[in-house]
Amino acid sequence: MRARRVHFPVASPPDYRKRGCRALTLVELMIGLSVTAVTAAILAVLINATAAGTNANQDGRRLLVRMEALKSSIADELTNARCILAAGSNYIVYWTGDASTGPVLPNNAVNLYEMRLLEVDSSGNLKLYTTNWPANFSDVSKISANTTYAATSNWYSACTTAKSGGYFTPAVLETNVTSMSTTLDASPATKAELATITITLNDNGSPRNVLIGVSLTNSSAPW
Repeated sequence: MRARRVHFPVASPPDYRKRGCRALTLVELMIGLSVTAVTAAILAVLINATAAGTNANQDGRRLLVRMEALKSSIADELTNARCILAAGSNYIVYWTGDASTGPVLPNNAVNLYEMRLLEVDSSGNLKLYTTNWPANFSDVSKISANTTYAATSNWYSACTTAKSGGYFTPAVLETNVTSMSTTLDASPATKAELATITITLNDNGSPRNVLIGVSLTNSSAPW
């Protein structure tokens, strides 16, 4: 008897052409790249804006600290002064009072060592002039160099002359200063008890005003 053949169905291989897969067209690729470029540009603008805002805040804080330090320094100087001797465009001359120590006895007169000049120079530096004796100066030398001024002196001229003597030297308190003006509550300056000082700073091309109000605690004119 002949054996009967059994035929099993054979699966056909997948036809990938029926799946509908296709590559990106050039137009779709360009659109995708454009979206990516726009997104990157927006992120760059946001990052730059944040950085600029941070720098501006830091610059503002630095300027505020700078202005407050200047106000404190000048207010301390003038509050403890005995009197203002003269004030003009970009300068203030004042007397600290009779020195409590030193080779010159109290005489109720302005001596070189007791005179101060606050001045804005032609380069925009705010300078405080004080007398500094050489380290090897004896008391006799200090007495000889410590000029005593008459109460009727032209105080700014006296300071100008003192600069040439070599002992009346400056310390820079601030730079980029464009002007300094002073308003006193009395005339002449030696009778003033209140002073209002306006200092204008150049902050990257923008003017910034520092307003300082000072009351002299123990005002008295020299004899």
